[in-house]
Amino acid sequence: MKIYDIPLSGFLINDLVAYESDENDNQIVYQIKKGNVQVLGEFRSVKYDSGIAYIIFANDEVISVDKDMVKLKD
Repeated sequence: MKIYDIPLSGFLINDLVAYESDENDNQIVYQIKKGNVQVLGEFRSVKYDSGIAYIIFANDEVISVDKDMVKLKD
C-alpha cells in the first residue's frame, strides 16, 4: 500500500452508489457523483480489473475504486 504525501487531484468518471444488504431494506451506504475527488493513495488488489485500486476522498467518504475509474489531473 502506498499513501501519498500530498493527495492528487482526480476526476471520478462514473457515479458510484453502494447499498446495504437486503436485511437493511437496501439503504444507501454512500452515493458519490462523478466529478472531482482527491486520491489519497493506492494498493494492489485482485478485486479490481486493473489490479490497482485508488483510495479516494469525496463527499465526506473514503473508499477504494479501480484506478481506471479515476483520471488523474496532476
